[in-house]
Amino acid sequence: MNYHLITTALEATWPNEGTNVLFLGEWCKLHSKKEFWSLYNSITLPYHWDEKDKLYKDYQYLKAVYEKSLETLTTHLNLIHGEDQTGIYWRNIVGPWLGYFLQMVWDRYESLRLAFANYPITSVTMLTIDEESLIPNDMNDFYRFFGSDLWNQSLYQNIISTSHPDKTIKKDESFVFPKKNQSTKTGSLKELVKYFFYTIFGFNAKSDSYFLISDYLGIKNSFLLQLKLGQFPKRFMEEEIPEFETNQELRRNWDIDLGESRFEQIVSKLIPNQIPKSYLEGYKSLKDHPSVKRWPLYPKIIFTSNSHIGYDLFKIWMSVKQQNGSQLVLSQHGGHYGIGKFSFHEDHEVSTANRYLTWGWKDPKHKNVTPSVCVKYGNQKKMNWDRDGDLLLVQNSMHRYSYWMYSSSQSSQVLDYLKDQFSFYRTLNPDIQDRSNVKLYPQDYGWEHERRWKEEFPTIQILDRQKQMKQILKTTRLFISTYNATTFLESMSLDIPTLIFWNPNHWEIRDEAKPYFDSLKEVGIFFENPEDCAKEVNQIWNGVDTWWYDKKRQSSVTKFLNQYAKKSKHFITELSRSIEVNSFVSH
Repeated sequence: MNYHLITTALEATWPNEGTNVLFLGEWCKLHSKKEFWSLYNSITLPYHWDEKDKLYKDYQYLKAVYEKSLETLTTHLNLIHGEDQTGIYWRNIVGPWLGYFLQMVWDRYESLRLAFANYPITSVTMLTIDEESLIPNDMNDFYRFFGSDLWNQSLYQNIISTSHPDKTIKKDESFVFPKKNQSTKTGSLKELVKYFFYTIFGFNAKSDSYFLISDYLGIKNSFLLQLKLGQFPKRFMEEEIPEFETNQELRRNWDIDLGESRFEQIVSKLIPNQIPKSYLEGYKSLKDHPSVKRWPLYPKIIFTSNSHIGYDLFKIWMSVKQQNGSQLVLSQHGGHYGIGKFSFHEDHEVSTANRYLTWGWKDPKHKNVTPSVCVKYGNQKKMNWDRDGDLLLVQNSMHRYSYWMYSSSQSSQVLDYLKDQFSFYRTLNPDIQDRSNVKLYPQDYGWEHERRWKEEFPTIQILDRQKQMKQILKTTRLFISTYNATTFLESMSLDIPTLIFWNPNHWEIRDEAKPYFDSLKEVGIFFENPEDCAKEVNQIWNGVDTWWYDKKRQSSVTKFLNQYAKKSKHFITELSRSIEVNSFVSH
């Protein structure tokens, strides 16, 4: 039986009804369009990362490709811009995008490789797509692209055209990726107050020794920290980056050779057409941007928790200053760090920082990794939770198309994750189901979580996505965390009774973290399957406070938090010791 290959949910690429089709993955089949795609005689390719250990093995391979690619880009970008910068300089700037891009191309490449190797595919529809409209302006702009069907359709087409051009059917219909919505600052009172605030507290910073941006501390703690460091408090915001014109001649004439493998050859062709304009056309103007002229001339310490990934204006300035002797201090900015088996973000951040502050965990393999306090929850007070409140089931979601690699559910594995959630809820006693609230992830990514929940359980209570977590927690008796991120660190830091469950094949834990999770497992907090977790809920529901405040259980929670979300009565003092200039001198 021959098949027409469908790579995305773009119906313009789908054949007439009655054709045998191979769906490349579950991302092609939008749940709300089930009545349409179910009419096809179809099969769906199993997801290649469902194979145990393949995700980690592929990540190890891609790390080597990444390093080779970064070395090549360093040479090329220095030539293009007339620079003589080091690899660490360009790692800071282009590294996050390069890592994402390589990992995404590999995922699409592997799916296609397996599809053509295992099924008799005779055709695939190719659209006419304006490739220039798919070039992101900067790293933050790139986030608009990689989750979209059109961007992925273009990527699949580029891969297929180099490997199986004889299978393609061209379609005349043309597509252009929509332009970014321009910022609509209307001069409202809120915007005026915000502008005034950042103008006042970002003024006269040229002589400052410390520069803090996106520190995750909140205004009060950020100001207290700067005062403790002996500096008048400043506050900076991420500003909009200007739109740059595409230099097609530069991109057409840019020839890169990353290696001999088919994958490396494909990436070599794609990078000149896909690299954000902020690294090519806009680089020099960002380097001399008026905003950075207001920032410190000779900062001794640069501190951030988040701007080092997506904010290209800051990344270029940061890299220049680091090369001139400034110390770059990065702080862990969420959960999973130190716990998950591997993470591209963690590897990138540790490799670029002069000092990397964790929320308590150690890493003997890297001397620059320094245990500190949790910048998010390190000084927050415990919350008075409601002994007669509801159960809160906190949900996760992932992009339909995988976009960066870490030990987690990827792409269509979200459907397996949802099955576990349904199994958990189904196992709860009916009276507890009536007192259960589901908080969906802020972004749906096209999986239609609410629709799926309502179809499975018509009376389920789904909370408003915009409702603030702190407000919800005030009426919560029991908090259920279902993935390895920040959620359970927050709830346990607030002293809210918490249970955790997830699929250990997807959310793998590193060896150093296993003893702490084994301890949580022993006291009935951590589970590796949904039914066992639900049975624990049924057992403790009418005595949650007695269960939670058991001495052995509290001891396990305290040890866990000291390792992964450390709190301190002297929060500002302890954090300042991790950042202050003298700590580098003495070190």
